[in-house]
Amino acid sequence: MGSSSAAAVAGTIFSAMKRLFKLDKVTGGASVELWVVITALLLVIRFLIESSGARVYTSKFTTATVQVLSLLNYNMVHYTIGQMQLSAARVNDYFQVWAVLLATLQCSVNVGRPYSRSKQIPLLDIMSSLWAANLLRVQTVSHLKFPLWLIWALNAARVVSYFFSSNKAEAGNEGNTRLVADYMRYEHTLSAGNNGNASSSSSSSSSSTMCGYNYLVHGEDKLSREILQQERKVGSGNYRIQLSPGHKDLITVEKIWVVGGDGGECGLLGKTGDAKNRLKDASLSFALHKLLRRRFYDLPIHEDTVVAARDKKRRLVFEYILENTENYERAFRVTEVELSFLRDTFYNRHAAAIFAGGFPFLRMILSVLLILAIGYIAYPVGHIPQRIDPNDKNRIVHGVFATRFFIAIIIAKELWEIYIYVFAPWTKVQMICMYIQHQCLRRPLVEKFWRLLLWFMPTSKWKRQIRQYNLLISARNILKNTSTVKLRAEVQKAIFDSFKLLQQDEQRLNYLSNAFGSNPNLFSDLQWTRGLETDTHRILLWHIATGVCEIKLTDDARQRQVYWMRSKPLIKESKLSRDLWENYITAVSISNYCAYLLTQRMVPENGLVADRVFDEVRRETKRAIFLQDRHVSLQTIYDKLVEIAASKDKTRRPGEGEAPVEENQQQDGAVGIATEEQMFQADGVIDEDPEEGNNGDNFRVVDEEPHNEEPNNGGPNGDNNGFDNTIIKMASELGVQLIDAYTDEDQEGLWRDLAKFWTGFLLHLAASTRAAKHMTHLPRNGELITHLWALLSHAGYVGNVGHGHQLLDPEDLNDVDPLS
Repeated sequence: MGSSSAAAVAGTIFSAMKRLFKLDKVTGGASVELWVVITALLLVIRFLIESSGARVYTSKFTTATVQVLSLLNYNMVHYTIGQMQLSAARVNDYFQVWAVLLATLQCSVNVGRPYSRSKQIPLLDIMSSLWAANLLRVQTVSHLKFPLWLIWALNAARVVSYFFSSNKAEAGNEGNTRLVADYMRYEHTLSAGNNGNASSSSSSSSSSTMCGYNYLVHGEDKLSREILQQERKVGSGNYRIQLSPGHKDLITVEKIWVVGGDGGECGLLGKTGDAKNRLKDASLSFALHKLLRRRFYDLPIHEDTVVAARDKKRRLVFEYILENTENYERAFRVTEVELSFLRDTFYNRHAAAIFAGGFPFLRMILSVLLILAIGYIAYPVGHIPQRIDPNDKNRIVHGVFATRFFIAIIIAKELWEIYIYVFAPWTKVQMICMYIQHQCLRRPLVEKFWRLLLWFMPTSKWKRQIRQYNLLISARNILKNTSTVKLRAEVQKAIFDSFKLLQQDEQRLNYLSNAFGSNPNLFSDLQWTRGLETDTHRILLWHIATGVCEIKLTDDARQRQVYWMRSKPLIKESKLSRDLWENYITAVSISNYCAYLLTQRMVPENGLVADRVFDEVRRETKRAIFLQDRHVSLQTIYDKLVEIAASKDKTRRPGEGEAPVEENQQQDGAVGIATEEQMFQADGVIDEDPEEGNNGDNFRVVDEEPHNEEPNNGGPNGDNNGFDNTIIKMASELGVQLIDAYTDEDQEGLWRDLAKFWTGFLLHLAASTRAAKHMTHLPRNGELITHLWALLSHAGYVGNVGHGHQLLDPEDLNDVDPLS
C-alpha cells in the first residue's frame, strides 16, 4: 500500500514537471511558466546569499557569484517579460500579474548590499518596472487593474526613494565624520551646564556617571544645519560651527546617563530597567563608533594631541569599559556593538538609509502598503483560469499555485525587511534618543512597550571565538587549514589584565621587557630577537619556540601522531595544575591566533612580504620535520628541532656581532625576504598588494610549491643541515634557550612569562596594524585583534592620523572604498 502511494505521488510529480517543461507552441522554446519559475528561483537564491550581509563581499568567490546572479537576474527578468508579449494571442492576466511580481521581487532582493555599490541599481530596476508597465497598459480586468497599478506605483516609489536615500547617506556619512572630527577639537572644553563655555570640568570628569563626556550620539547634523542657516541670515561671514551640548536637540553620552540616573528604579534607563547598563552602553558604542570612524577617512584625532582630552578618554576606557567584572564582559559588549555599527556603515544599505534620515518611516509604510496590495492579489488570481482565452495555444497549467507561491515569497521577504528596520541596533539608539528628548515617553505604560521592543532586538553576532593555526603540525599541508576555539575566560582576563597595565606605564607595549624584564640575564640573552626585520618574522620565531615548549610539556608526546591533529592546544585542562593551565592556555591560544593572523595578512607589514615570509618558513619547517616521513609523532618533531638547534651554525643571528654584512652577500631564506621586498618597493617594483583582505575563512592556497624540497647543505660536512640563517633554526634555538632557562620545577614561571609575552605582543600587533587592514575583517563580525584595536584607539595608543597619510590603501581594501 505504501509503495503504491509513493509511486502515485512520484507519478503525479513527474507528470506535472512534464507539463511544466513542455515547449511553447508559439515561440518554439520553453514555456513562459517555466521561465517565470526559474527566474523567481534564481532571485530567491540571490536573496538568500545576500541576506548573509556584509560577509558576501569578503570573498572573491561569493562576490563573483552575486555579480553573476545579478546580471543573470536582470537579463532573465527582461527576457521573461518579453516572452510574455510573444507567447499569447493577447496578453493574459497571468502574464500581467507575473510581470509586476517579477519586477517587484527583483527590486527587493538587494539585501546587505553596500550603498556605494548600489547607486546604479535603481536605473536597472526602473527599466524592469517600465517593461511591466508596458504589459499593464493593455486591457486589464477591473478587479486586477487597480491592485496591479498600485503595486507597480509602490515599487517605483521605493526605487526612487532608495536612490535618493543612498545619495543622501553617502554625503551624510562623510559630512558627519568631518563634523565629529571638528567637534572633538574642542569637546574637552565643554560641559552641558554652561552651554558651551570653557569649563574645567573636563579634568574632573567621572566615567561612572559620564559627567563631562559630551561625546556625540545624535542630533549633530540637524543642529549644524540650523547654525549654518542662522549664520547665513545674520550675514556675519563666520561659518565655523561650534556645537553646544546644552542644546535640546543634541544628545550626548552625558545626557543619556543623566536621564538614566534620574529615571529611578523603574525607568527605561534606570537601575531596574537597565541593570547592567546594556541600553546605555549601546548609545556609548554608537558615540565611540563615530570617533573610530575618523581613522578610515584620514581625519586627525584631535583629542589625542591634548593631554586633558586624552586622559579623559583613557579614564573612560580603563575605569568604565575595562571594569573588572565578569572577566571584563563589558569591554567586549561595547566593542561588539561598536564594530557592528562600523560594519553597517560601510557595508549595509539598511544602515545607510537609517543614517541618512533617521528611522525609515517612509520605506516601512511603502513596504506595509505593498504587502497589503500583493496579499489582495492572491484572491482574484483564483478566478483567472475562467477568463483564459480558449483560442490561446498555450495553456497555463499551474498558474494559480505558482502565483500564490510567488506572492508568499515576496510577502515573507518584505516582513523580513521590516524586521530589519524595526529591530536594528541603529533603531535601538534612535529609540533611546527619543526617550531622552521627549518627556512624555517616560511613562510606565510606554516604557513597558518600549522595553518589549528592545527585548526582541538581536544582540551582537560575534561568538567570541578565535581561529588557530599551528605551524609545527600543519606545515606539511599546502592549504593553510585552521581550527576554531572558544575564547576562554582565562585568556580574555589575561589580555585585559595586560591591557590595564598600560594605564600605569605606556611602555607596557614593549612586550619583551614586560615578559622577561624580571630576569635580567635571560632578558639580555633574548635581545637578539629584536634584530629581526618585521613582526612577521617575530610571530613565526616565537610561535615555533612556544610550540617547542608546548611539546616538552606534553607527557604523551611519543604516542601522539600529528597526521590527523588539528591546530588546537595540545594539552587538556585536567593534565595541568590550575595556575599552570591558565598561563599555558593563554600563551598557546594567542600564539596560534597570531599565526592565524599571519595567514590572513593581518599584520603591520605589506601582505606580499607576510605571504612570502610565511611560505618560506613553512617550507623550512616542512623540510625540517616532514621531509622523510609525514607520519611523525610530537616527540619526533621535538627531537628534530632540538637537533637543528644543537647543530653548528656558521652564521650570526640578527643583531649579533659587529662585522657588517657585505653588499654582495645574499641572505637566504625568510630572514632576507623583508629586506629584499623593501628594496623592491623603494625601486617601485612592488607598490600594492592586490589580494589584501580577500582570503577565505578557512584557508588560502599557496601560489606555488617548490618541487625540490631537498636540503641545501651550507657546508661540505653538512653539520648545519642546511638551516643556517633560517627562522626554523633560530626558533628552535630560542625554544631550547627558554627550556634551559627554567628548570622542570619552574614550568609555571616559564608559561607565566610566555603568557605575558603573547598578551603584550597581541596588543602591540593590534596597535601597529593599520585601520584599513582591520576594515577588511569587519564583515566577519570582527577579529579579536580588531576589538583590541578599537579599545587601544580610544585609549590613545594607536598612532594619530594626520593630513597627508593615505590610510585607505588599495592593497588593504581590495577596491572597497568607504568614501565612495
